[in-house]
Amino acid sequence: MDGILSMICPPGTACPLTALGVPEILLWVLTFAVVFGILAKLQIFHGRAAPALISIAIGFLVLMAVPAALITVIASMSTGLLTVAIGFLVLLALIEVAGVRVLKTVTKDGKEQSVPLHPFQAHGTIVAILLIVVAVAIFYVSGGWALLGFGALPVIGAGTWLLVIVGAAVLWMLSGA
Repeated sequence: MDGILSMICPPGTACPLTALGVPEILLWVLTFAVVFGILAKLQIFHGRAAPALISIAIGFLVLMAVPAALITVIASMSTGLLTVAIGFLVLLALIEVAGVRVLKTVTKDGKEQSVPLHPFQAHGTIVAILLIVVAVAIFYVSGGWALLGFGALPVIGAGTWLLVIVGAAVLWMLSGA
């Protein structure tokens, strides 16, 4: 049990959420959402009834065919991604409340103007790269690496990740000075 389930249920005890089938429900909802989204965007059918029924059926077929290890990895990954998304939204709210803006020089009509931009707008590529790195780290930590059949990498704990992130932040701050 990783993530939120380990906070609710002490280690070594039976977790009622796992007994209720929360990881399986999560996998079914994820499959349903992806298939329904694809079918809705393709607009093959008129209305939403046919894509919904097809998505429900595919969700159950996937649930019956998937091994238990995959369910565990997906449940752990979704918990990690949810935690990161909540943290990202809190960071975004704090940035908005603080009114942080980055001045970017833009040439318009032959004149240079300083335009205030949101930090995520001004540094969109860096933010995208960081989000991809975080997603890969969550995939690795939740057991996806072993699920793909690769050998175990050296153990990288939360303290090591924190040290790497703080070190990268310090290097980034020093490079701008």
